[in-house]
Amino acid sequence: MEKGIHHQASVLETLHRAVREGVLLDVRIEGDDKTYGARLLTLSEDVSSLKKQAADMLLSQYAARLQPGGSDAAASPEQDERWILITPLEPPEGNMRIRKASKVVIGFYLGLESFRTVVSFRKVQRIETGQAIELSWPPAFQSAPKRQQHRIEIPTDMNLEVQVQKRGSEPFTARIVDISPGGLSFTCNELPVPLESGDKVGLSIRGEILMGTPIITFGNITSLTKARDCKDVQVSRQLYGVQFKMLSVADAMSVDRLVEAVETIVKGGSSGGGSGGRSRKRIGV
Repeated sequence: MEKGIHHQASVLETLHRAVREGVLLDVRIEGDDKTYGARLLTLSEDVSSLKKQAADMLLSQYAARLQPGGSDAAASPEQDERWILITPLEPPEGNMRIRKASKVVIGFYLGLESFRTVVSFRKVQRIETGQAIELSWPPAFQSAPKRQQHRIEIPTDMNLEVQVQKRGSEPFTARIVDISPGGLSFTCNELPVPLESGDKVGLSIRGEILMGTPIITFGNITSLTKARDCKDVQVSRQLYGVQFKMLSVADAMSVDRLVEAVETIVKGGSSGGGSGGRSRKRIGV
């Protein structure tokens, strides 16, 4: 069930966490059925640089504006002057479309909750690293429990592989066992380099479904477990879990599209059609 967050101190804290954790934003533009990706860069009132005493005073000022009903009074000139700054959108065509939109819906996950708000485009700002998009300050958030991020098991005939490289070692190729927007598991017949929990690795995900364009990103080894071989139950193999550490919005969106495509194929397996009873949907990244 959704709940409203109107208290401006809570709105500020939610934004502050989103900046600190570098969450991926789902951006929807009015009149456009696509979903774009971005990250929150900074706020016009970023409390991260304030001392604790100053931050407490700022939050007290917000609380003092509350009406007895629990919501803020009408927006003040101070609130109208505040803004949030996000990275350019991915795919890039969204950067032109957002300029003509009267409403922009932003969604993201923090911990076990999802958050959504409606803002408007203000202008493009020039920053040290290039350009950024300035949006109006969120008047409130709607939050709801986050849907669990389940991993999709990869069919053996899909031939989805990952090239893994530990720093200072040669890369090796492994079979992907399952995948989710947050990570994957892989197994390998002969591991040429020892891996331990916490190791940082480079990843290059490859397969026919990606139409020749691999997804290249990074991750951390998070688990090492024994698993039975899918073709021979008498054989036990090492299963390695990896948590993605995305370096760009494009990386994160590419993985999301891959997971959606794999899930579509897996769910369509019982309906027939295509090779081995599955339709071979391909995606571009």
